[in-house]
Amino acid sequence: MKIDELVRDHYVDLGDMDRDIWRYISMHRYEAANSTLVDLAAKCNASKSAVLRFAQRLGFRGFSEFKYALKAEVEADARDMVDAAVLDRYTAIVLKSLKDFLSRDFTPVFRLIEQSSKVFLYGTGTLQRAVAQEMRRVFLAGDEYFYVVEGVDETAALTGALTQDDLLFVFSLKGQSDNATTLARNLKARNVPFIAVTSYLDNDIAHLADESILVGTESLPIGGGHSYEVLDAYFLLVSILFLKYSEYKRAHR
Repeated sequence: MKIDELVRDHYVDLGDMDRDIWRYISMHRYEAANSTLVDLAAKCNASKSAVLRFAQRLGFRGFSEFKYALKAEVEADARDMVDAAVLDRYTAIVLKSLKDFLSRDFTPVFRLIEQSSKVFLYGTGTLQRAVAQEMRRVFLAGDEYFYVVEGVDETAALTGALTQDDLLFVFSLKGQSDNATTLARNLKARNVPFIAVTSYLDNDIAHLADESILVGTESLPIGGGHSYEVLDAYFLLVSILFLKYSEYKRAHR
């Protein structure tokens, strides 16, 4: 039970001095949680025995037990504040990506899809492959069947089979994968159209591609020297592409 609740439950048993002590503690929780019995008594203009009796009236065996409970609450409140700030920042990042995609004109991309005999999807890593699978799944709802290239071996075999009538999406984070760069150069040499989807446009894959889609990513500090890279924008892009492409097809029937 929280200390506020203990005070409420024992309020009728508290005297004026107890209530004065609680008034200071409730308004200066951090300072109180990090004070010694002597320091807290001085800050409350009370004696050490008065502060001790206050803690005991709330059901604590002594001041140390009371201080431990108060400190645990203060630290929990601080963690909640940090979590809320992180979640607010995460929400802002996702909304920023969503607004960015909604404002873009993907018509050149849609024309390439529409003109293609077959569309292939290739991801350079685990996340990118998941995005490719998601794009395949989502576009099936619009009767568009895309082929997912599962690995490097398939990519090497596919390169020779692709024609100028096909289209390949290459999903990458930084566009610096050796395999993806080699693939992009081979596609360019064979005049096979492809679209680069990366978080950086200043890379070989993006420069060689017929069209490039920039996906903004950001990192969130999560404490302990760690950070979390928000990559949700890649999946948001898939949904926006599908919905906008559906509108494009309706408008060009």
